[in-house]
Amino acid sequence: MAVGDLMTPSTGMATVSNVDPIYVDINIAEQDYLRFQREKEKRRQEAGRNLELILGDGTVYSRPGRVLFLNRAVDSRTGTILVRGEFPNPGDLLRPGQYARVRAVTELRKGALLIPQASVSELQGVYQVGVVGQDNKVTIKGVQLGPQYGDMWVVESGLQAGENVVVDGLQRVRNGMTVAPTPFKDTQANAVTSGK
Repeated sequence: MAVGDLMTPSTGMATVSNVDPIYVDINIAEQDYLRFQREKEKRRQEAGRNLELILGDGTVYSRPGRVLFLNRAVDSRTGTILVRGEFPNPGDLLRPGQYARVRAVTELRKGALLIPQASVSELQGVYQVGVVGQDNKVTIKGVQLGPQYGDMWVVESGLQAGENVVVDGLQRVRNGMTVAPTPFKDTQANAVTSGK
């Protein structure tokens, strides 16, 4: 406000906000909330700092945060629940209104089998992959898929570790077809190979 400005009963004279710690409000899907709560119970991290903040430039904020509180109800219009996270901010790097994303472990799966999304064909809710055998022949297999991780699917059943899946050209291969496989390079799952 400056001298001479018109004041009304609803005029705000100043905005006071706390920047250390700083609070981050996140709306998460009900399913993610349930997975997060189950994982927290398994790992007994009730008061632990288990949130990561990814800043607008893609870097991860150096100090982990914690869940401060959850809203009492799920929003029936969106199916989400409001979560407030708290992050220490001693250097005042974080500011109110700044853009950021929050990352948390919602589920921990040891030894999960991951395949690229490009290797999966879906038709009317049935998921299939092409598996290349030792004789370079393709076998089409039905799979049950779990959650997505980046551009990868978690495979619940239908594949075994070490099986080679077709990643490129899945639409062109048929059961029993012979292919010339080449290794698939991916930063998230170096162990996955493909056939063309």
